[in-house]
Amino acid sequence: MELQSNSARRHAGRIALLLCGTALLAAPMSVLAQDGSKAAQDAATASSNDIIVTAQKRSENMMKVPVAISAFTGDMLQKSGVQGVQGLSVATPAIVYPSTGAYAQPYIRGVGSRLLQNGLDPSVATYIDNRYISRQSAVVFDFADVERVEVLKGPQGALFGRNASAGAIRVLTKEVDKDVEGYVKAGYGNYNQWTLSGAVNAPLTENFGMRISGMTSQRDGYVKNLVPTGRKELDDRDFNAVRIKTRWTPGDVLDAKLSLSYWSQNDNAGNDTVALGPPEYTTGLANGGITGTDSKHVATALTGANKKEEFAGELNLGFDLGGVQLQSISTYARLDNRLTFDGDGTSSRLVDATVFENTRTFSQELQLSSQGTNTIDWIAGAFYFHDDTSFDTIIDVGPRIVSNGLQRVKTESYAAFGQATWHISPMLSFVVGGRYSHDRKDVSSVASPHRGAVTLPATPDEDSKAWSKFTPSATLQYDFGNTLVYAKFARGYKSGGFNYPVQNQPVLSPEILDMYELGLKGNFFDRAVRTTLSAYYYDYSDLQVTRAAAEGVGVIVTTENAANAELYGLDADVTWSVTPAFTLTGAASWQHSQYKDYLASAKVYRSVLPGGTARGMVDVGFDADGHRLLRAPKFSAYAAANYDLPVGSGVVPINLSYAYKGSYDFDFVYDPPNATRTGTTRALRQKAYSIVNGRIGYRPESDRWSVSAWVNNLLKEKYFDDVVAAGVGIRGSYGAPRTYGVEFQFNF
Repeated sequence: MELQSNSARRHAGRIALLLCGTALLAAPMSVLAQDGSKAAQDAATASSNDIIVTAQKRSENMMKVPVAISAFTGDMLQKSGVQGVQGLSVATPAIVYPSTGAYAQPYIRGVGSRLLQNGLDPSVATYIDNRYISRQSAVVFDFADVERVEVLKGPQGALFGRNASAGAIRVLTKEVDKDVEGYVKAGYGNYNQWTLSGAVNAPLTENFGMRISGMTSQRDGYVKNLVPTGRKELDDRDFNAVRIKTRWTPGDVLDAKLSLSYWSQNDNAGNDTVALGPPEYTTGLANGGITGTDSKHVATALTGANKKEEFAGELNLGFDLGGVQLQSISTYARLDNRLTFDGDGTSSRLVDATVFENTRTFSQELQLSSQGTNTIDWIAGAFYFHDDTSFDTIIDVGPRIVSNGLQRVKTESYAAFGQATWHISPMLSFVVGGRYSHDRKDVSSVASPHRGAVTLPATPDEDSKAWSKFTPSATLQYDFGNTLVYAKFARGYKSGGFNYPVQNQPVLSPEILDMYELGLKGNFFDRAVRTTLSAYYYDYSDLQVTRAAAEGVGVIVTTENAANAELYGLDADVTWSVTPAFTLTGAASWQHSQYKDYLASAKVYRSVLPGGTARGMVDVGFDADGHRLLRAPKFSAYAAANYDLPVGSGVVPINLSYAYKGSYDFDFVYDPPNATRTGTTRALRQKAYSIVNGRIGYRPESDRWSVSAWVNNLLKEKYFDDVVAAGVGIRGSYGAPRTYGVEFQFNF
């Protein structure tokens, strides 16, 4: 979408009513720093309206951190209608967060990864507390007992170097506290949606405490199935989670934290695919199948569900060594998935797939950091990561069941990192950091063990490859007191990998991103207006691009190295505390992006090619040089108004938010000049859309309880979570319709 297009101008008036910048940064939050460094002093002296973040692995006032960050407290996420990690795309213009059924595909500033099977890694690193989540299928989750969420924009190659070339999403859950407290929250909404969550914090002894939290989220399907033999409803929700945290502080030296969590999912969330494009060119419809014709109906023979469960743990040991802090972070996760999806969006059995995925991960990180007031603050560490993932896709193509084999990938990653901040003067500082990473992947493929499945590629097969890279960063910052300005360079790195199936496909090279950024963070008008601005330039090489495969039965997607890409843009964030009870917040993101020297492929219907008669699609050569990056809107914005209306001795909190996402392409498209009515371009392009959310409630003076009514997608905007072009045609999955409900919370 062009910045001055009709679509942008149509929404500009509505944006201007509320937009004062970006990021919801006005919610109060108190987090005590763990050391006496200058960063900790800034954190300790932050006002009640400031958010304290750990984006540099220290507790710091966000306005003093030379990193482009959007940070949200759990309360602000709730008010804005953000119920899960995918909803961050509403409150953060720089994020596009599509999903293909059970797979999340986050993009930050136009950089991300599509459907990744084992052997490949995401470009956006997602963390829960300090645990890195390696699989896309494990990062579609609801928020439960969350303290805050930090979205770090741009490559985090020094401190969060594990596949964070695009940035990082960090979900920080609430820690064990010294007081007895807790809450119970229950809600009910349309589509028979009901949620129940709660937490209790208990200091069992003077130096040992525990926090237990849990939630369940249930919902009927958004769509009805037109096929009576298939599943009655799809895009439903059945998610359950529990977490136990303990904290032991036996003295002044040791601070030991243990977190154990479990979650499960058994539903068809996101499996509401319909066939798009001309019906006469779509294989499933040409074979006599049917499809849904609107956002409320689908037609599929699927009878299964997405069944996922994960058990995870984190052990965090902190040692105060007198002027130096030593921290050991150990994490483990076991993820077991059985996923289903309809690959053509019709009732025909063409690409009805079941995916079996099993992952075991372990990581160990050691950090050594300075404490006290120093001319140089520093942190150094080492990181080890192990991932063992097995993957098998079973596809029902009608006359037979096929597989590309059971593929197992073992990943070993080692890294050493460090960062130092030299306070040249009370106002001028220089930050330099770097990370050396070594990654090795071993892949093996054998025949599928599932009964009746025909394994198409020759098996067994195996391969291995290793990559190493140093990723430096350097920042010069000047603190005027109320305003921080900085200039930054950072390099991002994502390791190479293997496609599924590994047979007859090239080994992928790592992708490298160099970022140059100028930033400003300031508090103005007696701290009533808080602003963050950043201008950036990205130089991308060997970009890994995933596309749906048009050839080969059972081949779902393939990933290849694009040549290069160039991006530059602006992010703006402003929060205006008009009065103590009335706050305006907002965000805006503008970006220019283009591929450079990239000979790609694009989808085209066979029937419209010269002499073509067959249905379905094939790949044709496509010169993507100068083409905007996929899933990279040119302009997006967010705005929100929060007003605490006094009523008697209580308060009526009112929140209204508006999110605008510019148009973008899901995939490369090609319409021959003599067949411009094929609809390929239209089907694979998401037009600009807007989401309006609202919330109103009542909270008494005692703050012991509250009641709220909420609505998401108030104007019933229709948009797509994802659209995919494949060999059988084009399919799409609609975003959530208008939802609404009530919620009651009791605090103790």
